[in-house]
Amino acid sequence: MKKNRLSLLLLGLLAAAGALLGAASPAAADTGAAVVRHGAAVSDANALVAEVRVSLNRAARVFVEYDNQQAGRYRTPLSEPGAAHRIPIVRLRPETTYDYTVFVAGDPAAGDADAQDAAAGPGGTFTTGALPPPMADLRVQATGRSTQSLIQSLYRYPRMPGYYVLWDETGATVWYHHRIAPAGPIRQLASGNFVFADRGNLIEITPLGEVVKMTGDAGTPHHALTVLDDGRALYPGREVLIFDDSANGGPERATFLVDNLRIWDPAAGRIEQVWDAKETWDVRDPGQRVPGPTRDGRFSWTHVNSVTIGPRGNVILSARGRHQVVSLSPDFRTIAWQLSGPDSDYEFPNPADRFYGQHTATQLANGNVLVFDNGHGRPEAEGGPYSRALELRLDAAAGTAVKVWEYRHTPDVYSPRGGSAYRLGNGNTLVNFSTVEDHLTDSPLIAVEVNAAGVEVFRVETFDATPPADRSLGTFGVIEAIMGETMLRPPSDGAKPPA
Repeated sequence: MKKNRLSLLLLGLLAAAGALLGAASPAAADTGAAVVRHGAAVSDANALVAEVRVSLNRAARVFVEYDNQQAGRYRTPLSEPGAAHRIPIVRLRPETTYDYTVFVAGDPAAGDADAQDAAAGPGGTFTTGALPPPMADLRVQATGRSTQSLIQSLYRYPRMPGYYVLWDETGATVWYHHRIAPAGPIRQLASGNFVFADRGNLIEITPLGEVVKMTGDAGTPHHALTVLDDGRALYPGREVLIFDDSANGGPERATFLVDNLRIWDPAAGRIEQVWDAKETWDVRDPGQRVPGPTRDGRFSWTHVNSVTIGPRGNVILSARGRHQVVSLSPDFRTIAWQLSGPDSDYEFPNPADRFYGQHTATQLANGNVLVFDNGHGRPEAEGGPYSRALELRLDAAAGTAVKVWEYRHTPDVYSPRGGSAYRLGNGNTLVNFSTVEDHLTDSPLIAVEVNAAGVEVFRVETFDATPPADRSLGTFGVIEAIMGETMLRPPSDGAKPPA
């Protein structure tokens, strides 16, 4: 009798202990694989890239969760089966300590558990490094919160390195890539790699900064780059024309810069020219010229600074040198319409609706055109030099263009060069005042996200300790993830205000 009571007491204690263990650790199928060794280290080449190395006693799949109370919690993609793993960790903030945990998911081919039943293994910590100069000297003030996960940006300085960066939704820098002479937007391919222009080349890199492909001479790509659905990159490539322009009052040896459209196929390693501006417009005709930007005494005749795909597959060009937005057919053979500039197909009933020296032209799903109107050369009668995001409704029957929405900073900001306006999927607009007037070197560079009512929901201002006159900040849209990471808990705070 006493023996039976003792057995029942032991069974009860074991059941209670099992219940306690079950409460302390989530249920997980036994994969049969276990972590033998693990460790984490931050890359010597990039302060915001880390790696967790994991050795198992048998082949299995793993993933890593990493966490910081302010920066958020994230999960890496599930690895391929193996006994040794090197798991890259991205979307990190500078000078920040993270906890990490290794999860062993097993190999479904061997009948093991899937990722949902992964067993939590050991973990540790790692601390990221400081941002490199001149980024380390930037003071960033962020207010509000973006509705987007990651914002693509570029810091560029004269005679100094440039940096592509990604901000998280609080304005904190969580990724960067250093280039000597970055020349426009960075875009993400379907593979997760990034492509951009630098010193006459188009370059594809992994999110870890490893160069995958480089074009060689790409025809001086600049300002504009869009990735097509098939993975090819569409961009303007520059051609230099030299001819006698004395009949038009110009020099006998006049130099004109012309932007033609080209497509880079990274898979085939081939560049093809698909549109020649000289076959559409006559560079020798003074009527096809407007006062525009010059570069080292060369007249930038077209100065195409954005190329996007419209709702019908049409190609939308922003030709800053012509103060014009153009819609090309999907096959690049015909012009559907020209907006403003020479031979415009649309009139502006209200002259104040015109744009000048614009950037980032897109045609929205409703047919409206959104531009960043720099206001470069805007007549005093129309308000003089100020910059704004501008949405125009085109009435083909009436041949008119009418403003239906704008965002103007309060007080007005004049950004003579650069700048952008991107309509987001939720209807908000990301607006970047890329530069400020040259003499206002103590002014911040500004990027904002505004809603349809023009109310700011997110704002980033960057200040330089010793600001050069020609510094610039570019924003180029948004992405969801850097390397397929999943957000488990969003960040709670971000960039600190200036000291």
